[in-house]
Amino acid sequence: MHTLLLPSEILLADGEQVLPEAQMHHVVTVLRAKLGDKLDLTDGEGHKREAVISQLAKRSASINFTGEVITVPPPAVELTLFQCIAKPARMDWLVEKAQELGVHRLVPIVSEFVQIKPKDSSVERWVRIAEAAVTQCSSPYLMKIEAACSWKNAVAKFSEQPTLLTDLREKSRTCTTAIRELSQPIKKLGIIIGPEGDLSSSELEQAIAVGAIPVTLGNNILRVETAALYAVSVATEAVQAL
Repeated sequence: MHTLLLPSEILLADGEQVLPEAQMHHVVTVLRAKLGDKLDLTDGEGHKREAVISQLAKRSASINFTGEVITVPPPAVELTLFQCIAKPARMDWLVEKAQELGVHRLVPIVSEFVQIKPKDSSVERWVRIAEAAVTQCSSPYLMKIEAACSWKNAVAKFSEQPTLLTDLREKSRTCTTAIRELSQPIKKLGIIIGPEGDLSSSELEQAIAVGAIPVTLGNNILRVETAALYAVSVATEAVQAL
């Protein structure tokens, strides 16, 4: 069954619905769906519903719902990835995999050693990548991607939740250890990943000063995208084990 991301106002409506242009193009051109094919619908806000393609043409498509709206509970922990921007191809891949792993929010950061400054269209591209990943993994929740911000502005967000800081200087405290040491129930968790070249010493100290917890990702120096996905995976498992 194909998965399709739809606006909430259509997914929650009654009766036959005409698909918006973008979704119609995806159904006709990308999925190459046929009349009567079943669709698994999601709005990226926790709602899911099944439907069938009731009308299909080169430039139009309509659906009929075959099931009621199902509301999927959100993950027990909202995970925010504070990601210093990587080179375009690596950042695009990272966004896709972060969506697949269930990251709640992505905050792209321009830190001192970021090599590629984002363009105005970068966030729009990352959102499209996340939307495509939702249809691939059939997730009920679309990752929220904020506008790229400076390191200074990012620091103010670190204290909004317990936040792990990947730090090459840290040798003993792992993500799992840090999460176990937190005394309060964890409803939100942040992870800071530096750029190629890592964070500067002053940036590391600024993060620690507002409460970020330095953690190690092991003895090997990982690429940015590998570090992000490793940290997200390990932290998610550690939280679920509490």
